[in-house]
Amino acid sequence: MIFLIGMPGAGKTYWGKKIAEAYDMEFTDLDAFIAKKEKAEIATLFEIDGEEGFREKENIYLERLIATLPENAVLSAGGGTPCFFKNMDMMLEAGEVIYLQATVDQLLMNLKSDTTKRPLLKGKADLAGYLRAVLDERKEDYERAQHILQTQDISITTFGKILTHV
Repeated sequence: MIFLIGMPGAGKTYWGKKIAEAYDMEFTDLDAFIAKKEKAEIATLFEIDGEEGFREKENIYLERLIATLPENAVLSAGGGTPCFFKNMDMMLEAGEVIYLQATVDQLLMNLKSDTTKRPLLKGKADLAGYLRAVLDERKEDYERAQHILQTQDISITTFGKILTHV
């Protein structure tokens, strides 16, 4: 199983779909899966349960997906997924974790054109500063991934090289 991790706006869902299509794999976006199962948008779940409650649900659904998805699947994790509970350990044990590493400028550019409601980014006056702080906080967790790819250098071929070694 392939897990894509990284900051919001790094391209986890975009590349997850591309990889799945190119290599005939099943694709699942963890946030979309949670939203479907809970019958509520992620932003609504954050409002209702708070971040802690959401992270508990996220952990349960991640565990469930690891147990039920086929081995040749790609899972796009939420930006914070690797940083809570034993999520990163679970992903590392279940497959290959790929960190899509992006600069704050790249994240800002991608988020400008993104229509997704991202609860942790909502209403931030200094979005660049906030992203820098979150990236710094999550860096240690993200860098535990078996593979770190710079988003500006990614292509389908890049993933192909990783998948042939899996």
